[in-house]
Amino acid sequence: MSGTRLSAPRSRSFSTRLAPPDTVTLLIVYLVVLYVIPSDRSIAALGAAGSLSVVFGCGVLVVWGYFIINSSAKHAPLRPNPVRVLQTVFIVAVLASYVVAMTRAIPFNEISTADTGLIRTAAWAGIFFITADGIGSLDRLEILLRRMVIAGTAIATLGIAQFATGLSFVDIITIPGLVQSDTYASITSRGGLVRSAGTSTHPLEYGLVLTIIFPLALCFALRDSSRNVIRRWLPIVVIALGMTLAGSRSAIIGLVIGGLAMTPVLSRRGQAWFAAVAVIFAGIIYIAAPRVFNNLRYLFVSTGDDPSSVSRTGSLGVVSDFVTRNPLFGRGFGTFQPQYQILDNQYLLVLVETGLFGALSFLGISIAAIVCSTIAARRAKTPLERNIGAALAGAVAGGAVLMTFFDGLSFPQAAGSLFLVLGIAAAYWRLERPAFDGAASAPVIR
Repeated sequence: MSGTRLSAPRSRSFSTRLAPPDTVTLLIVYLVVLYVIPSDRSIAALGAAGSLSVVFGCGVLVVWGYFIINSSAKHAPLRPNPVRVLQTVFIVAVLASYVVAMTRAIPFNEISTADTGLIRTAAWAGIFFITADGIGSLDRLEILLRRMVIAGTAIATLGIAQFATGLSFVDIITIPGLVQSDTYASITSRGGLVRSAGTSTHPLEYGLVLTIIFPLALCFALRDSSRNVIRRWLPIVVIALGMTLAGSRSAIIGLVIGGLAMTPVLSRRGQAWFAAVAVIFAGIIYIAAPRVFNNLRYLFVSTGDDPSSVSRTGSLGVVSDFVTRNPLFGRGFGTFQPQYQILDNQYLLVLVETGLFGALSFLGISIAAIVCSTIAARRAKTPLERNIGAALAGAVAGGAVLMTFFDGLSFPQAAGSLFLVLGIAAAYWRLERPAFDGAASAPVIR
């Protein structure tokens, strides 16, 4: 199998009333909302919950719930899906932490952020569940992944332009009804070089988005022979360049994870070619902009002196103190505010806010997605299907690792991208199972 599209028998639909458009069309609109509109823009009247991606996700949750309820009498229950189960457990953990927060003496400002945390969780749940349950075939899943690659290429292109010119470009965009955050900075500097952020709020968020998309782009570059060499490999070059020029340790780590994720599905010759191309790419960057590598080398060798690294290690004592007070369910999702301590680690923040119950389930979602994608890839019938499984495992792994470098769930694009790819991994697991064991397909939203 080389350039042909994926195909699989379509699953039974919840209803034909939503078709067209189907779930993938809805998710493509979500990609536009998530990536095209600058991450800092929001509806002022809704405050911290006013991000359009959050509003869209909450609306999607309502749509998903409607079709689930309408179809419950017509179809058998959904077959167990490990990623889906752990996502549900995480939602329960967030709800439990909210109950804990509302039953203790809580400052007024924390009540608002706890409410906002519930709204954001609902939005992520909407995107995850409609993705996991609603994609009707591997063919449609492939289309969604291709659109994500296009979005990533566009974001990286903007980032490269920001690096080259020192101009933001997105600051001049005015969208009626939306306001811009005062703390937004689409470009910053480090070591005298511009750190681009595309349409993201911060270079770290920008790096995480491209980390998730990079393995997907590499998957199609390696197997999609229906397109010419330029159309296959240009997205890889642009995305890799955008990640390299971001001036971020985490982006480079994400680039390495994405590359390593795809090496097992390559032949030895393919691995050798891939390594050679990586070396040539690094050499070109070094010759064209040597300060980029000097800055990156400094970031890795001076970890002990870097303020952000010191902040992360210095937060361990604070985390231990709060976890001891509320070990199981935490102090309430969204209630640990930056003025208390900037943890710069999403897992530590989830541990403080939702306790061991929430932290283990949040970590478990990513682990389950990686394992399920890997297992489903072994069941795949074609090389492209297998590559998609490896790419999804790499995308989830990259996003999960980068969550240790900043509080990613506080950033709309980072959180939206992570839960979207987790939902895609759950859908991939579901769609590959009928092809393997001949079982009846689960109902899907169309």
